[in-house]
Amino acid sequence: MNSWMYGLKKRLNLHPGAESEEEFGHYFVGKHLSILRFGIMVSIFLFALLGIDDIWAAPVSKHETWGIRYGLMVPFLLLSYGVTYTAMFRRHQQTVMVIVQLVSGSGSIAIIAVLHPEEPASYFYFAGLMLILFANFTMFGLRWIQATAVSALLAAGHAAAVFFAHNSSHFDVTHVLYLSHINGNLYVLSTLFGSAVVGYVMERYKIVEFVQRKELERKNEVMERLSYKDGLTGVSNRRAFDARIAEEWSLALKNGRSLSLIMIDIDLFKPYNDAYGHLKGDDCLIAVASALQSGLKRSRDFVARYGGEEFAVILPGVDEDGVRGYCAALHEAVNRLGLEHPASRVGHVTISAGVATARPQNDQYRPWLEAADRALYESKSKGGNCTMVG
Repeated sequence: MNSWMYGLKKRLNLHPGAESEEEFGHYFVGKHLSILRFGIMVSIFLFALLGIDDIWAAPVSKHETWGIRYGLMVPFLLLSYGVTYTAMFRRHQQTVMVIVQLVSGSGSIAIIAVLHPEEPASYFYFAGLMLILFANFTMFGLRWIQATAVSALLAAGHAAAVFFAHNSSHFDVTHVLYLSHINGNLYVLSTLFGSAVVGYVMERYKIVEFVQRKELERKNEVMERLSYKDGLTGVSNRRAFDARIAEEWSLALKNGRSLSLIMIDIDLFKPYNDAYGHLKGDDCLIAVASALQSGLKRSRDFVARYGGEEFAVILPGVDEDGVRGYCAALHEAVNRLGLEHPASRVGHVTISAGVATARPQNDQYRPWLEAADRALYESKSKGGNCTMVG
C-alpha cells in the first residue's frame, strides 16, 4: 500500500495495522464475496426490469434507454458476475469493483442524460443512481475510501448530466423541471452522505471484528502451544508426542523413509529423589530435558517428556546406523551435566536408551513403539547408562 493511502486510512481510523492490512483485505473480500455476487445479480435484474418502466416513464426516449440498458449495462454486469469467480478477482477485488461501479453508475447517468425534458417521469430516474450509491457502501465490497471516491464522482456526473445535457441553466429558477433537477441532486447528495456514514460504521465494525478475531486466534495459538508443552521441563509433553508420532509415521509411510524412535529413562531417578528431595529432582528433570534438546541436530528432530523421568525422541528420516550416533550424542550431553548421584556407578546422573527403527509399511505403529520400549527395558536390566536396539 502506498504511504498516502496508508496515511489517509490511519487518519480515518480505517486500518487494522500496517502488518495486518493485506490480511484484512483478504478477510474483507471473503466477508463480502457472496453478498457482492448477489448485489450484481440484483443490479442485472433491476436494469433489465426497469426497461419495462421506460415504456410509460420515458416513451420518447425509450429506445435510447433500452440501448444503454440491454446493449451495454446488462452484458457488462453479466461479464462482471463471471469475473467474480476468477482468481484474478480475489487479487484485485477493489480495483475491479471500482470499475464495475463506475460503469454501472455511468450507465444510470447516461440514461438520465438521454431523457427528453418532456418525458412524463424523467425526474424519477435519479432513484436508480441513489440505489447504486447506497450499494457502493453496503453490497459491493468496496472499502470506505474507494466507495466514497466512486460515489462522489458519480454524484458529480449526475449533476453535470442534468444541468448540461438538459440545459437546465436556461430554465427559470421557478421552472418545475429546474426544481426537479435541484431536488434530484439534493436526494443524490443526501444518499451519498447517509450511505457514507453507514459504510464507515460498517467498515469500522469489520476492522474491530477482524482485530478481535486475530487476538482470539493468537490467544488460542498460545493456549494450544501451552497445552502441548510439559509444564516443568519446557519440552513437548505426552499429548504432543502422540500427535507428532502419528504425523511422522504417516509422512514416512507416504515417502517411504525410515523413522527412528529413542525411548530414554533417567537411571536410578527414585534414589536421586530420595537423596536430594523432590525440588532437586525437578531440577534434574529440567537439566536432562535441556541436554536432550541440545543433543538434537535438525529442526524436525523432536523430544518430549513421555512421563515421569522418561523421555522420547523422534528422528524422521534416520536409519539404524544414524540413530546410534544420536544416542551417543545424547548420552554425552547428559554426562556433561555432571549432576552428582551417589547411587550411580559412575557418580553422576546417566540415562538409558532403547531404540527402534522402521520403514513403515502400514498405518500400525504401535508394534514399533513397543519394540523401543522393550529395548529400553533391556538397557535398564543391563545396569543402565547404555543403549539397546529393538
